[in-house]
Amino acid sequence: MAWILLGVAGFFAVYFLSDGFIEEITYGFFLAVLLLLVVVLLAGRVRGGAQRWIAFGAFNLQPSEFAKIAVTFALARYFSGKYRYGGFGLVEVLPAIGIVLVPFLLVALQPDLGSAGVFLFIFAGMAVVACVRGKVLGFFAGAGAAAIPALWFFMKDYQRQRVLTFMDPERDPLGAGYHVIQSKIAVGSGGFFGKGYLQGTQGSLRFLPEQHTDFAFAVFAEEWGFLGSLLLLVLFLLLVHRLFFLTVRSQDRFASFACGGIAVFFLTHIVINLAMVCGLFPVVGIPLPFVSYGGSSMLTNMMALGAAANLSRSRFTFQGGGGKGREIAS
Repeated sequence: MAWILLGVAGFFAVYFLSDGFIEEITYGFFLAVLLLLVVVLLAGRVRGGAQRWIAFGAFNLQPSEFAKIAVTFALARYFSGKYRYGGFGLVEVLPAIGIVLVPFLLVALQPDLGSAGVFLFIFAGMAVVACVRGKVLGFFAGAGAAAIPALWFFMKDYQRQRVLTFMDPERDPLGAGYHVIQSKIAVGSGGFFGKGYLQGTQGSLRFLPEQHTDFAFAVFAEEWGFLGSLLLLVLFLLLVHRLFFLTVRSQDRFASFACGGIAVFFLTHIVINLAMVCGLFPVVGIPLPFVSYGGSSMLTNMMALGAAANLSRSRFTFQGGGGKGREIAS
């Protein structure tokens, strides 16, 4: 409850920022988050074999969550400032890669390959939004695909185990495959209407681990069934659709790229988490926005929505409407 209240406060704090202030503080916020990521590696709290948190009394702050949105806005600031007709070439994209690479490495060292991978998805999505040339996108897609086999040698044993379990959960049903197997049982047993609030066996009887965090959707699906899950997905779809709508209709470059990045940020978390819960993606510890328990995640999500609302309130000039804005066609 405390984090929900902080999230609501964070939403309104960002929403009521003055016009242009978000863009002005983007790089400063990015550098501050990088500093927090360094502090995590030097003196962060270790839990479950990972060093990802900074303790503030009773609260544990996870800077990698804030880094995702910091990278999103830093990329929006860079692409909007360097925009030119004809799209971005390879040389223009290199500084943007640097913006992504530094937090990627700092988070990967925690180790948290799941969150580190989110940076790559955000970069890919924003590259499309910012009109990076097709040849450049193809080059990075090919380079990324070629690097995937090499990634295996840099993984820790438990990370390799997750990949192997993803391909064959039954190879270790009581160990590495237990989470996914129990998750699929929970999702499938919910049926069409679900078992009812707090009536799910997998959740209430504690068969499903991490039921409040990574696998919160499995508990939701068991209790509310296909119908409730479909309603939740529709709500997520409406959120992402609205953000992309603002991206397309905005006449301000920074606002357009920022809202596009926020849309990619949410979409990445939604798709990966749902695929993970259903056994279609390796377990990587990516929370489902507004559903999974996690204070830093909730605060980040609410601040991201507050930023989108702020930009839509004060920085947008819609086609066919009046108002002021730094037009894309300028």
